[in-house]
Amino acid sequence: MGVKKWGQKVALLLAVCMLIGSLVAGCSSSKNDETASSSKQKMSSSSGALTKEAPRAESQNAAAPAAQAKAASDLKGVAAESGTAQTPADGKDATMTVMPALGSDEAAGFNRKLIYRANLVMPVDDYGKAQTALRDLVTLSGAYILQFSENANTGERGGTYTIKVAANGFVSLLDGLEKISPSLQRNVQGQDVTEEYVDLSSRLKAKQLVETRLLGFMEKASKTDDLLAFSNELSKVQEAIEQIKGRMRYLDQNVAYSTIEIRMYQQTDKKPLLSDPSKLSLNERIQKAWNSSLNVLVAVLQGILVFLAAAFPILVIVLLIGIPIWVYRRKRNKQLAAMRNQLKEQNASLNSLEDDKQGTIDAE
Repeated sequence: MGVKKWGQKVALLLAVCMLIGSLVAGCSSSKNDETASSSKQKMSSSSGALTKEAPRAESQNAAAPAAQAKAASDLKGVAAESGTAQTPADGKDATMTVMPALGSDEAAGFNRKLIYRANLVMPVDDYGKAQTALRDLVTLSGAYILQFSENANTGERGGTYTIKVAANGFVSLLDGLEKISPSLQRNVQGQDVTEEYVDLSSRLKAKQLVETRLLGFMEKASKTDDLLAFSNELSKVQEAIEQIKGRMRYLDQNVAYSTIEIRMYQQTDKKPLLSDPSKLSLNERIQKAWNSSLNVLVAVLQGILVFLAAAFPILVIVLLIGIPIWVYRRKRNKQLAAMRNQLKEQNASLNSLEDDKQGTIDAE
């Protein structure tokens, strides 16, 4: 009886345990279903949001080409105005805009200061015609001839020109000269004086500030010594200011007007332009020797004439004094010669008398 009751209790306990396990399993499955449904709802909501945002994105993507086209047209306009548009090598429609540097000289208020100088050597066939063409070209270019020299010898005839031309007409004038005659030698140089000009401007501002301060000190000075000291310093500062201004004016003038030096010549003999002057023909050497001897003879005669012209007053004085002396001495010499002849005759007569006497004595 006791064993039966014990078996019933165990069976009841097992039934209760199975009931509790089934309840727990049901709760966990309901929780999983709820989690799955919530996740499905979230996915549906997100998909709905994506479907809602999709038209916006499509509209934005559709509006983007228009905005890009507008921006490209604006960039093209800016590039056209600034002259910085570039076309790529592959030929596609692309625009590149080069923006100026913020620290450039133009942004700082300074332009580049460049001084140009050119040297040309131009052989021509007819020097007269080339000279006329050169003068006409200089006049039409608005330039002017600063210096001119002309020479001629047995080998060539030519001239040297120093021309000043405005900087914006420098290249066009060189091209015009090349049309007159191709240059045998051409050298173009440029000198950048921007740094020097900026330095001079800074120094000028500093000196002007010192000048202003010295003027203020002179107005407030009450002692004579202080006034003299300020005056001396002011004169030195003003002298430095004038020197700086003069140098700046010089640079401005050379920047505004470029310099072209031209040597134009025409060969007057049959030798080529680049022949060796030491190689001369026989006729040329004979002519050169003849000319040299004539030049020496002419130089000697000129020297004699110059000497005579310088010694003429002295010769006149010598002749005025010497001629009377010479006449007197000549007359005296004649008298002495006559006296000698008389003495000889007398001696001869005396000798003859003595000989006669001696003969008579001997005869006796």
